[in-house]
Amino acid sequence: MKKTKPDIYRILAICTILLGILYFYLTVFAPKFIPSFFRVATIRRPITLLLLGTDVSFDPVTKEPVFNVKGRTDSLLLIRMDPIRGKVTILSIPRDSFVPVPGGYGQQKINAVNVIGGIDLLKQTLKDLTGKEIDHYLLIDPAATIKLVDLLGGIKINVEKDMYYNDNAQDLHINLKQGEQKLSGKQAHDYIRFRHDAMGDIGRVERQQKFMESLFYTLARPSNIIKAPIALKVIFSFISTDLPLSNIVRIANFFRSISYKDVTTFVASGTPQNTSYAGSIWLLNKQELTDTINKYF
Repeated sequence: MKKTKPDIYRILAICTILLGILYFYLTVFAPKFIPSFFRVATIRRPITLLLLGTDVSFDPVTKEPVFNVKGRTDSLLLIRMDPIRGKVTILSIPRDSFVPVPGGYGQQKINAVNVIGGIDLLKQTLKDLTGKEIDHYLLIDPAATIKLVDLLGGIKINVEKDMYYNDNAQDLHINLKQGEQKLSGKQAHDYIRFRHDAMGDIGRVERQQKFMESLFYTLARPSNIIKAPIALKVIFSFISTDLPLSNIVRIANFFRSISYKDVTTFVASGTPQNTSYAGSIWLLNKQELTDTINKYF
């Protein structure tokens, strides 16, 4: 009986389809297992992003929170994303850091620089401080945190202690209990704003970093992929940025391809000091800051 020769083209076609299905599955559910040179729609070179959030401002008539792009920067983080090594470094700079501001403004708390001269002056101040260029910025309205966390169904945080604080002027009412729990958007917002303990702003910076790590982990879950279009709509409603949409998608995909173990966080070290001319300030340890920047940025 004559043997039938295998149809090599059919076999190749089947193999191609199977590989395509496998690639799609890994892209959606486990992108970190795809070799970097096979990944699509992700960043290809290191990027330094300035991520900042402003103080909450309120409409004098409605008393509703208002997105103020020229407000004081309540949170300020430099994020270095390195797709070559698959690493992320997050450096938080305390809001009371006392720094020289270019343009003849002398020494100022860094949280006031955005009010004085906007994002451009803030980027130049940070460039002078660190010696590094900032590629892009992302300014976030606090309302975005609440809406995004709620959209994701909450995030898990180990609240390190009971947190209680009331401020009627800002309509800020914090009441969180110690322990690991899933926080709603409002609770997560309260968690990252709390600073009324012995650690003050430094404790809040550490909580912000903890929140960011948990948020990245939650966003990377396959079950949240279908929420991406809604998440982008939420984000764009409450941000100001010079990042094109394509870059935001690439950055999101990059974060999905790494694990929380690939994220290293730092707080710019220094010492607190009370002054008669600027109130409470944070004097940065410039040598340690330089060492961190040179090693990780």
